[in-house]
Amino acid sequence: MNPGKDRISRWTPAIFTCALANFAAGLLFAISGFAWPAVPAGAPTTLAMMHFLTIGWLTLLMFGALFQFVPVITSRNLPSQVLPLLTVIGVEAGLLLMVSGFLALGHGNAADLLLPAGGALVGVAILVGSIALLVPLLAKRRRLLSADFVLAGLGFLVLTVSLGLAFACALAIPSSRAALVPLFPGAVPYHALSGIGGWFTLTAIGVSYELLPMFMLAPHERGALGRLVFVFAVAGFALAVAAGIATIFSPANWLRVVEQAGRLAILLALVLYLVDLLRLYRARKRKKIELHNRAAIGAFASLGLAVLLGAAAQATGRLAAATPLLVLLLLLGWLSGLGLTQLYKIIPFLSWLQHFGSHLGRGPVPRVQDLVNEAHTVPFFLLYFAAVSALTIAVALARPDVARALIAALLLATLLLAREYRRAWTGHYARGASGGNAAPDVIITRIKGAHP
Repeated sequence: MNPGKDRISRWTPAIFTCALANFAAGLLFAISGFAWPAVPAGAPTTLAMMHFLTIGWLTLLMFGALFQFVPVITSRNLPSQVLPLLTVIGVEAGLLLMVSGFLALGHGNAADLLLPAGGALVGVAILVGSIALLVPLLAKRRRLLSADFVLAGLGFLVLTVSLGLAFACALAIPSSRAALVPLFPGAVPYHALSGIGGWFTLTAIGVSYELLPMFMLAPHERGALGRLVFVFAVAGFALAVAAGIATIFSPANWLRVVEQAGRLAILLALVLYLVDLLRLYRARKRKKIELHNRAAIGAFASLGLAVLLGAAAQATGRLAAATPLLVLLLLLGWLSGLGLTQLYKIIPFLSWLQHFGSHLGRGPVPRVQDLVNEAHTVPFFLLYFAAVSALTIAVALARPDVARALIAALLLATLLLAREYRRAWTGHYARGASGGNAAPDVIITRIKGAHP
C-alpha cells in the first residue's frame, strides 16, 4: 500500500479541470465585450464574470489544492472521498445558477430566485468542503504555521459567503430588505476584501509557506517573521472588514480609525511576507530553481506592485479610484499567477504519486521532472505575466479595447499551460524520459493504468 497515494483526493484533477474551465469562461466574458472592461464594473454581466473568476476559478483551485495539501501537513486522511466530489458538484451547480441570476437582473423576477438559490447551493458546498478540511486540521494538536493560515482563510471564506447570501436574500425575501438594504452598496467592498484578502490571500500564503520550501529545499520553519505575517494579516483583515461593515450602520469616527489601522496592518503583513519570501529564496539548498518557482516570481512581483499601489492610494485618499487596478493585480497577477505556476508542479507530482508511487523500490520509475518539459513551457509563463503587466498599463490609461486584446493573450497563455498540465498528467513527455529512470514503454504503460 502506498500511503502517499492513499491521501490523494481522487477528485483533485477533476476539480482543477473545472476551475480552469471557469477561468476561461470568465476571461471570455471580458474578451467578448460582454463584461468589464467594455462595460461598467458594477454591471450584472461583470458581476457574473467576477464570480466565474472568484468562485469558479480561485475557490475551486484552492479547494482542489487543499484537499491534497491538508492531508500532507496533518498526516491525516480526509474524512471521506465523497466530500470533495459533493463540493465541486455543488459549487459548479450553484455558480451556474448565480451567473444565470446576474444575467437575469433587470429582466423580470427570475433573479430573485436564481441568485439566492445559487448562493445557498454554493454556501452548502463550501461548508461541505470546509468540513472535509477542518476534520484533519483540528485533529492536529500542534499545527504548522501553514495550517493556521488555512484555518484563518476558511474563516474568512465563511464570512465572504455569508455576506454574499445577505445580498441575495435582500433581493429574494421582501421582509429582510429593511435590515439588509443598508448593506448595498456599502458592504460590497468588504465582501471583496474578505474574499480576495482574507480567503484567497491568507490561504495562498499558507500554501506557499509549505510548497516553496518543499520544492526548493529551504527551511520550513519561518520563525518570528512568519508568525508576524500571520498575526498582522489576520488581525488586519478582521479589523478592516468588521470596522468597515460597522461604519455602514454607525458612522463613528473611531470605527474609521480602526478600519484604517486594519488596512495598515494588511500592508505591513504583505511587506513582511515579501521580505520573508526573499529570505526563503536565498536560503534554498537547490541552486537551480525549477520553472514553477521561477515563474512564481511574476506572481510575487504583482503582489509587490499591488502593495505599493495600495499604500500610495491609501496615503493620498484615492483608494476607490485605484480599486480596479488593485483587483486586477491581485486576481490575475498574484492569485491566478501563483495558482497557474504551482499547478505546473502539483499536477505532475500527483501524476507521479498516482501512477508510480506504489512501484517505488520495486523497479525503475521516472522522476517527477520527466513528466514536464520546462524549456517548452517557459514562453507560456512569459506570455501570461507580460500580458498582466501590459493589461495593468492599459487599464490605468483607460484603454478598454487594448485591455480586451491583452485579456485574450491571458486566455491564450492559460490554454497553452492547460495543455502542458494535461501532458504532465498523461505522461506525454515521459516518452522521451532518459537517464536510466525507466524505459519509455514502461512509463507509458504504467501511466495508462496497465500493470507492468
